[in-house]
Amino acid sequence: MNLLEGNIAGTLLRFSAPFMLSTLLQTLYTTIDTIVVGQNLGSAGLSAVSNASQLIQISYFIVIGFSTAGQVLIAQAEGAKEKKTVVDVIGSMFYLTLIVSMVLGLAFIVFCSPLRHILRTPEEAWTQAGYYVIICSAGLVFTGLYNMYSAIFRGMGDSTHPLLFVAIASVVNIVLDILFVAGFHWNVAGAALATVIGQMVSVAISHIYLLRNAESFGFRFELRSLHLSHEMGMKIIRIGIPGAVTVCAVQISFVFVARLINQQGVTMSAAFGVTQKLRNIPQILTQAFGMGATSMIGQNLGAHRHDRVSSIVRWAILYCAMINVIFAVLFLTAPILCFRMFTQEREILELAGMCMLCMAAELPGKTLMPGCSSLISAQGFVEFSLVTGFVDAFAGRIFMTWLFGIRLGMGAFGFLLGYSLATYLTALPQFFYYISGLWKKRRNLIG
Repeated sequence: MNLLEGNIAGTLLRFSAPFMLSTLLQTLYTTIDTIVVGQNLGSAGLSAVSNASQLIQISYFIVIGFSTAGQVLIAQAEGAKEKKTVVDVIGSMFYLTLIVSMVLGLAFIVFCSPLRHILRTPEEAWTQAGYYVIICSAGLVFTGLYNMYSAIFRGMGDSTHPLLFVAIASVVNIVLDILFVAGFHWNVAGAALATVIGQMVSVAISHIYLLRNAESFGFRFELRSLHLSHEMGMKIIRIGIPGAVTVCAVQISFVFVARLINQQGVTMSAAFGVTQKLRNIPQILTQAFGMGATSMIGQNLGAHRHDRVSSIVRWAILYCAMINVIFAVLFLTAPILCFRMFTQEREILELAGMCMLCMAAELPGKTLMPGCSSLISAQGFVEFSLVTGFVDAFAGRIFMTWLFGIRLGMGAFGFLLGYSLATYLTALPQFFYYISGLWKKRRNLIG
């Protein structure tokens, strides 16, 4: 798509819609993953997937940090019409993704047991959580390549083909989930294996498509055509590492919260896992507008179209507001109905209202973040992200969960409420940065 011309509201919606559908599909297959586990393995299985997923997401976020850095550079290079730079970025992304994902995968396999101990994984879920971590870590290279291919498409203004590839992978994942868990009774390990195989399929299809459409993309995705550019490699590292550290800090803070909640018992741990799955639905939809806005802003920054950049952010915030209002009403009026998708256990359902109330408290902040953070990401302003990320993680989530849950004696409700309110320590500084206009004074990474 041409992201430099035309009506901004319509272009953002059309460009983000495939991202929304693809993330919905991703949410669908991870949700079905949890439903299959919950209906077949009960609270112990839900707790295992919840705890293991939080550990695995740390490695995912690190890999995604490098992919996002590459997307930003590709978008700015596309906007500046520097085709050779695009090729240099793609080659550098490929080699860095392979190295980082293999090292991380090995590290998580080796340290699987200590990581579960730090998280205070309930005894009933201990073994199954270990299987999940080890299998997903072994397939981390496919997660890295999957995100790298998606970043290439997004940066170059193509949001349709990633949707197609994710759709195929989602169908594979869902079918294998039911087969491995409900059919073969491979428990949580079967769910993890289904996820890895689904990502392998998506990577294979993406690679074949790029090979067959080399002319339209302006590069040939073959090993002999790819090279690690020192300049672009260092830029990806300079942007990617702080970005990865930022999200890891937030994820580590989540480990702290999960540790406190796990001490409340396996029922509360399972309820928290269900809450996180439901929380991901509106978040993943609004993030689709963030992904679309990042590419649009990147290309317009490369073309020095600051007027369009400001409008893109405003429309992203408006679209996110529409989504969050709908889900806030749903979660607050029908919490038990939402929880019943995952479990029928009465003890877990009794916690649904409390969990949904706490989660809804963060939605106004989540409305501001996708649009504002897309501006910061598209600029490669990693210093800002790093500071707000650490404030969010340590001054926000860790301190506020401790304050509400322990110091004020509110228990599990306080842990969840503090975790949600910490969102505003990131959302508000990002919003003030946008409305201040300071972003207009920063230099581009490319051109």
